[in-house]
Amino acid sequence: MRTALSNLPLKQKLMLIILLTSGVVTCVISAAFTVSEMLTSRTAIKEELLSLASIIETSISESTLFNVKSNAQKTLSALSASPRVLTAKILTSDGLVLAEYMAPHGTEAPAKAESAEGPRIDSIKSLPASNPSMKSHVIGSGKEMTIIRQITVDNTHIGTLVMRPKMRGLSEQLPLSLMITAAVLLISFLIAFILSNRLQRLVSLPVMNLVQTMKRVSHEKNYTLRSKKTGEDEIGTLIESFNEMLSEIESHEETIRERQEHLQQLAHFDHLTHLPNRVLYSDRLLQSILQAERTKQRVAVMFVDLDHFKDINDLAGHRVGDLLLMEVATRLQSIIRSSDTVARMGGDEFTILLPNVRDKENASIVAEKILKTLSEPYRVDGNEFYITASVGITLYPDDGKTVDELLKNADTAMYKAKSDSKNTLQFYSHDMLATVTTRMILLSSLHQALKRTEFVIHYQPKMNTVRERMIGLEALIRWNHPELGMIIPDKFIPLAEETGLIIPIGEWVIRECCRQIRTWKSKGYTPLPISINVSPVQFKRQNFADVVQQILEETGVNPSLLELEITETAIMQDVGFTISTLKRFREMGIAICIDDFGTGYSSLSQLKRFPIDTLKIDKSFIVNIAKNTDDRSIVLAIISMAQSLGLKVVAEGVETSAQLSFLCEQGCQEMQGFFFSKPLPSEKVEHLMIEIQERKA
Repeated sequence: MRTALSNLPLKQKLMLIILLTSGVVTCVISAAFTVSEMLTSRTAIKEELLSLASIIETSISESTLFNVKSNAQKTLSALSASPRVLTAKILTSDGLVLAEYMAPHGTEAPAKAESAEGPRIDSIKSLPASNPSMKSHVIGSGKEMTIIRQITVDNTHIGTLVMRPKMRGLSEQLPLSLMITAAVLLISFLIAFILSNRLQRLVSLPVMNLVQTMKRVSHEKNYTLRSKKTGEDEIGTLIESFNEMLSEIESHEETIRERQEHLQQLAHFDHLTHLPNRVLYSDRLLQSILQAERTKQRVAVMFVDLDHFKDINDLAGHRVGDLLLMEVATRLQSIIRSSDTVARMGGDEFTILLPNVRDKENASIVAEKILKTLSEPYRVDGNEFYITASVGITLYPDDGKTVDELLKNADTAMYKAKSDSKNTLQFYSHDMLATVTTRMILLSSLHQALKRTEFVIHYQPKMNTVRERMIGLEALIRWNHPELGMIIPDKFIPLAEETGLIIPIGEWVIRECCRQIRTWKSKGYTPLPISINVSPVQFKRQNFADVVQQILEETGVNPSLLELEITETAIMQDVGFTISTLKRFREMGIAICIDDFGTGYSSLSQLKRFPIDTLKIDKSFIVNIAKNTDDRSIVLAIISMAQSLGLKVVAEGVETSAQLSFLCEQGCQEMQGFFFSKPLPSEKVEHLMIEIQERKA
């Protein structure tokens, strides 16, 4: 029963509660009314008979005293006029019946055996008679009632009047009352049903609307839905709380959605450039491979690495480096098609996916455009920066059939381009594996090379062609690898710069040159200035000038015997820092030479701001000076610029007499190159010093 009621809809529950409540209340009120009517009628009958008994007592007191039955009987017979009296008896003081009366149609059955004759005589005798206030007594309850009236004369008990009323009217009144009660109950039930059917909507409709909203929210997962508030009662509070809960859930869902989108962005896109990252790029490459396998087409993978970006990042700061990377990403995106993908793999490495490539030439055109676009000047924070790139290219299915193979081979081709000359492209070939293997060997051995004293310094003489004598030396580091033999700087210096080992290696070179100067001086040789190449990574360090000064103080070498050669690109990265550092070296008495001049992008207005002493013409302009008019024009411009600024000019890479003759004609007096001498170990340099001293002698 309880389960059945619990499963009823709210509407029916409310109606049932209202109907049951109203029915119970109506029944209770009707029962109370019926009982009240019965009690009232009984009381009225009792009062009426008591009054009648008092009157009869007065009338029959003499007849009872003198035992006159006829008068007593006559008095009782007069009770026929009262419809309430059923029977009446007059008893003497001895309990004998003096007179009696019975209604002519008295058919009411007695409730007890002795009731027909009235109460027992002994019970009547036992009633007190001395107290007038107790002259009348009522015996019986419910359907029975007996009125006993003592007959006294001068407070002397002479007899008793016993009367019984007709109770049939009272009994007949009960069914009528019950019928009236039933009718009232039925009418009340109908009214309650009609009212409950209407009133329950005030509760059930808002609740049902709330339930419907809940179902829609659950089904549609739409937390923007709201249930309409219908009042300020508890249901209204419930609806308001539900709507507030939906608002909270909506807010949480929005937060979760934003976080999921952010996580999706972090998982598949680079946070700086917003380009796809390695994960997303690898997925797109896999899809392109599967499609190319079905359509029998090629897919090109390009690995793009910026040249010397670490120098810019170190010199100008990471903020500038990040801005440059963002600009590089924008330029790369402007080159590719909508079907292509450019991604950032990390650091300054980017990858490009070209699906549906016809052949190598098609990929080469895109790569050339990348090199050209990336080499254009960058304007960041009011300064101009120049970046080149090395591009490695591999094709599916020619060079690999999996994502890992293609990426690894493109990376290998990129390192080949970087090791060759930078700012160029290379297609992958199987013989590049040897180059990569060598690079890995060098990289693993480089960490121990300094500890094992595997580095040596060779010195290339600088010649004055007018005086025809050696005027200085350039220190060139070599790596005497125990397995690979003597390795030139171009093979391991980039690795040292990548790993940061260039800092201790560079300090070792400066210290070793100072030690060599002291050694030659102790042997009696005339000291010659030594030029030392400074890596951009080394130059950008804030304490670089302090390190050089400390080495000079420790070795006791005259600063004028040192010349620091810094590349044109390095000095242009952070002009303010460069000027302050160069001034520091000038104050110390150290000469400054701009190395590889002509390959950078400095202007005359910028160059004159730097406290420098010498310009060194890059050998790339010297090698074809006899044939290439453009190279001759550049060399002439550099010599003219140096002379106008009061700077010395040195030409490196001189290997032929034709080159020598041209440079001499243009007023370049200081040169170095294989035409004069290859880089020599310190022992052979001593022989040249001996020859110089013998000539002077």
